[in-house]
Amino acid sequence: MNWWIVYQIGLTLAQLNSPPEGYLLSDEAFFAQPLAQKVIVLERPDTVLLNLALFQATNEARRLAGLPACRYDRSLYQAARNHAESMMRNDYTSHEDLYNLETMTLLKRVQKQTRRFNWMAENIGLYQTIDTPEWYGVRYSKPARRYEYVDSDTKKVYQPYSYASYARYAVKQWLESPHHRANLLNPSFTHVGCAALLSTHPYEQRRAPFGRLVQNFGAERGSAQALR
Repeated sequence: MNWWIVYQIGLTLAQLNSPPEGYLLSDEAFFAQPLAQKVIVLERPDTVLLNLALFQATNEARRLAGLPACRYDRSLYQAARNHAESMMRNDYTSHEDLYNLETMTLLKRVQKQTRRFNWMAENIGLYQTIDTPEWYGVRYSKPARRYEYVDSDTKKVYQPYSYASYARYAVKQWLESPHHRANLLNPSFTHVGCAALLSTHPYEQRRAPFGRLVQNFGAERGSAQALR
C-alpha cells in the first residue's frame, strides 16, 4: 500500500480518537464562555453543546470534591448516547434496555464499543428542561399554540435552563442521590462519556418538557485505579 495512503489512514484514526476541542478545556474555562450560558431553545437544542456541558459539570463536581477530572472517552460517550436514544425513543428510564437485548446492560453497551474498561458505572436521569420550582401551574396559550409553565400566583412564565445551568442542575440531582454520588465522585474512575437527549416535542404536554441523561464511567484494564 502506498505510504501516503497509510499516513492518511493513520492521521484519520488519530483524529477520531482525539477528544473534541471543547473537552480539552478545564471546567472553569468552559463555563466562563458566553456559549455555555446560552438559553436552550428546546425546539432546536444543540445536543453537542449540551453533552459537552454535562461532561464539564461532571468534572466541576469532581474538582470541587478534590478529585482529578475524568478524561473524555469516545466509546463511553457512544454507549451513553445510544442508551439515551433508546430511552427517549421507547419512553422508559432504566439501566436495562429491554428493547435491545444485545445491549441490554451497561457491560454489553460498553463492550460493544470497546473492551478497554474492566470496571464501569452508569448514572441516568430524567430531568425537566424548564426552570420551575417544585410546584407550578400550566396553561395553554392559544396564540402560541403550546403549553406554558407559570407561577400559579403571579402568572410569570418559566423559561428553559441555559446549557450550563441545565448540566449543573442534572449533576446536582445525581449528587443528592447516594448511589449516583458514589459513582460520580469515585476516584477510581478515570474516563467518562456523557450524553443527553431532550423531548422531541416540547410544550405539547401539560407536564414540563424533559431530557434523558446518561453518564458512563470507566477504569481501564490494568490501571492502578481499576485494581483498587
